[in-house]
Amino acid sequence: MFKFKFKTSLAAVAVLATASVAFAYAQNPHVQKRQEAMGLIGSNAKKLNQMSKGQLPFDAAMAQAAFVAISQKAAEVPALFETEAEDPESDAADEIWFLWDEFVTKAEALEAAASAGTGVDSPAALETALQGLNGACKSCHSQFKL
Repeated sequence: MFKFKFKTSLAAVAVLATASVAFAYAQNPHVQKRQEAMGLIGSNAKKLNQMSKGQLPFDAAMAQAAFVAISQKAAEVPALFETEAEDPESDAADEIWFLWDEFVTKAEALEAAASAGTGVDSPAALETALQGLNGACKSCHSQFKL
């Protein structure tokens, strides 16, 4: 009997944990695509910053690939936000659509900063490229992310 209750309790906990995680994601498909793009940009930026801090060894090929991936996704950002879509899980500020041209300019700055890093070949070049990339991310997030 104890084994049955224990297994049942474990199963219930697993179901509840899965359900709570499922509700943490956006339901709106437009918002989901935005979050996926921003997640890809963020995960690549994280790798680059870890490399810069010595938490990952410098790898020119990995750094270049990360900058290319960020640049490609950054080019898609304006199109991903053309449709004003709401979702409780969205971090997009309403200012995006009120200040559309400024938002697009910041997205273009991100793409340019990422493109500038696609040829990094040393830790020093990575540091320089990251200054521009991190600045572009911060500039947009401070104004357009909740």
